[in-house]
Amino acid sequence: MLTSSAPLRSSLILLVGVGALASGVIACGDNRGGNDEVADATGESAEGSTTLGQEAGTQDGSSSGMDTTTLDGTATDTSATMTDSTSSSGMDTTTLDGTATDTTTLDGTATDTTTLDGTATDTGMVDFCNKVDFLFVIDNSISMLPEQTSLAAAFPGFIQAIEDSLDTDDHILVTDTDLSGWCTPGNCANPNNLHPTCQGPNSYACTGQFDDCDITLGAGVVRPAGQGASNMFCDPFGGKRYIVEAEPDKTGTFDCMAHVGLAGFPAERPVDAIVQALSPGLNQAGGCNDAFLRDDAILVVTFISDDDGNNEVNTMAEAYAAIVAAKGGDADRIVMLGLMPAPDNNCSFTPGAGEHWLSLIEMFGERGLHGPSCDDDFVPFFQGAVDVIVQACQDNPQ
Repeated sequence: MLTSSAPLRSSLILLVGVGALASGVIACGDNRGGNDEVADATGESAEGSTTLGQEAGTQDGSSSGMDTTTLDGTATDTSATMTDSTSSSGMDTTTLDGTATDTTTLDGTATDTTTLDGTATDTGMVDFCNKVDFLFVIDNSISMLPEQTSLAAAFPGFIQAIEDSLDTDDHILVTDTDLSGWCTPGNCANPNNLHPTCQGPNSYACTGQFDDCDITLGAGVVRPAGQGASNMFCDPFGGKRYIVEAEPDKTGTFDCMAHVGLAGFPAERPVDAIVQALSPGLNQAGGCNDAFLRDDAILVVTFISDDDGNNEVNTMAEAYAAIVAAKGGDADRIVMLGLMPAPDNNCSFTPGAGEHWLSLIEMFGERGLHGPSCDDDFVPFFQGAVDVIVQACQDNPQ
């Protein structure tokens, strides 16, 4: 189990060596190959020389000469230009049998390598996952406005870092921590006793058009209502209750969903909401979260709460078993993130606050990360989370 501390990754670049003769840079999700240039069968290059070694170009925008040594011991001078810190011109390197290797440029294109016996191989890239399902469970009780604001502020950089590091097809679902909260149809029908979180400018909670999934624990929130909420239909692209990869405005739609509001019941149950959001009933065809959870995706769960009690129905052992079962028993494909009170932060002075949630996160080992929900800025936490997610993606390729 980790605590957040790692620096932000805006991109993931892996260096792959091809013997001592060629090198390439491989970027996740890009499987483009360079054009192979192969020397003739006698082992001579187009220049009449067979290359044994070369000096690499620089990354400061200047050209660096490459000394090319021929088999007869004479030298020729060629050059390759690095256009900037992120791209270079391709460089052909001839292997010991005279065949040519087209190295990968720094823009992340793939490397085609001809082996010593003359057969072509593609060194390709380190395999990564190609799908990630993000589940955000957000406490919607009366005290959670700062946390919801901080989450919405951190999300754009977080999702951009993920997209820069991983070329993945993402699902992003947001849900809250209770069944209905203060603005139930029964409460709305009795305006004299209606809670302030449902009145005045928050009256959308009583006048909006809601369906059964809007009051189902664990269902994706698309009509956040009540005080502090977006009080509108978030209208995700594709008609699901979650954001899909084709969503043209991920940041705006997430901002709408993540402001789940403050009208939730004060007995917060984020872990119960996780279990329900991943349940077969909600993810089956026609369910509230229809097709959100994919068998071949990495699952990243983030829950946020400032509650210092334990109102969960599930024990943490039961919750862990249900979450892992939702991924077909493969715990390595799950990343568990929690922003909460914990024994190692000052978010609560209640003895034992957050210990139950911490125990759940620790069950996921190095795939678990927690941080304080009372921080004003969640960016550092999500910086560390990017590293954990990228590692899980690398360790579980498709």
